[in-house]
Amino acid sequence: MRYLVGVGGYLAGDDGVGPRVVDYVLENGLDQDLEAIDLSTDAVSLVAYLDDDTEAVLVVDAAHLGLAPGDFRVFSPEQVETRKELGGLTTHEGDVLKVLELAREAGFPIPPLAIMGIEPGEIAEGRPLSAPLRERLPEYAAVAVERLAAL
Repeated sequence: MRYLVGVGGYLAGDDGVGPRVVDYVLENGLDQDLEAIDLSTDAVSLVAYLDDDTEAVLVVDAAHLGLAPGDFRVFSPEQVETRKELGGLTTHEGDVLKVLELAREAGFPIPPLAIMGIEPGEIAEGRPLSAPLRERLPEYAAVAVERLAAL
């Protein structure tokens, strides 16, 4: 199975872009060859999807990458770890990386995995997704599905 996983605070402005991408994929029937999962802020639950039957995982999350709001990058956990040593990324990828590190140490199989980090514009409790990110949901969903299929 291939998993598209959204991580982030659904009601925290652009921090909720991961779960919103999952919603878009499900609402538009883009999940034929994958399972789309909203983990919200519970990145630890990612380990439930790390087993021998997992073909690939793509995690979608807000990430401070120094890009314009709404721009994104897709990268491997190894690339983030390297970059993190040089100055760091923030928000949930740190949690995802820690979960992956602990899963490796505990002997969980780690399938091919990528992170789609989307630069947030506004992160604030009780706020909806900002217009720049909301308008690009179709693009994010298409790229996420395409990149997951290529893993």
